[in-house]
Amino acid sequence: MRADKKKADEAKDYANPKKEGKAKKTLVKLIRNIRQAIFVDKYNCLNCGKELSNPNRYGLCDECKSKIEFLHDDICHKCGRQERSEADYCLTCQNHERHFLRNRSVCVYDGIAKTMIHRYKFGGKKYYAPYFANMLADKYLDEGYDVDVIVSVPISKERARKRGYNQSQIVAKRLAEALKLPYVGECIVKNKNNIEQAKLSGKEREENVLGVYKVIDKIAVKGKRILVVDDVLTTGATMSEVARVLYKAGAQKVEGLTICATSYKIQSSNLGGEENNEE
Repeated sequence: MRADKKKADEAKDYANPKKEGKAKKTLVKLIRNIRQAIFVDKYNCLNCGKELSNPNRYGLCDECKSKIEFLHDDICHKCGRQERSEADYCLTCQNHERHFLRNRSVCVYDGIAKTMIHRYKFGGKKYYAPYFANMLADKYLDEGYDVDVIVSVPISKERARKRGYNQSQIVAKRLAEALKLPYVGECIVKNKNNIEQAKLSGKEREENVLGVYKVIDKIAVKGKRILVVDDVLTTGATMSEVARVLYKAGAQKVEGLTICATSYKIQSSNLGGEENNEE
């Protein structure tokens, strides 16, 4: 008898317009919250979180975008870092052999750009990747690149397990999709653990990357014009070593493309060296 009364009461509740309306509002609110949590980048600025009135390819509001120092002129013709002197090449590229033909970067690794890279690289914000890929795609077209395949700078298995992903690989794959080019990043691996480059000076970086990378699929790169994608170019030592092993494996041409590049700074006591300006 009590069970029948309970069913009858439940039937009345379902038939009650007020309760139906309240339940519907709760459900709509829940769905909205879930969507915002998952797809927050589609509605808000990646940096400041401000709602975007017009979602754009870079995922940034006008104010935040204006604070990023995009690289155009006044760069080293080899590594692509900011070079405010009248020289065509920065001192690092003058004093060290660079195996890549050229590298270009979207912006300077500072301020908002640096914060975004850190969030993406160390904070698990993988949803930044499509927007970084859009930036790289625009730079690729502006600079007149013409390549056959795209690879990314590999990281060690240990670091991949710890971080959960290779940040450069994700962006490189997105870029390859956008440009309709093959991604063959699996052809090169990091076969030796070394000290993190961020902890070393410019000269030490050169020695630290020697013999670290290995091409395991030479067919994928032989005779190919290759674009190497990475998140940040600091001195260019890593990019150069990756290019060296790709050329050794038979690549026809190797160029680099990175999201950011650090500003060039020299040590007053040693013009051939360079300060470590990446954290």
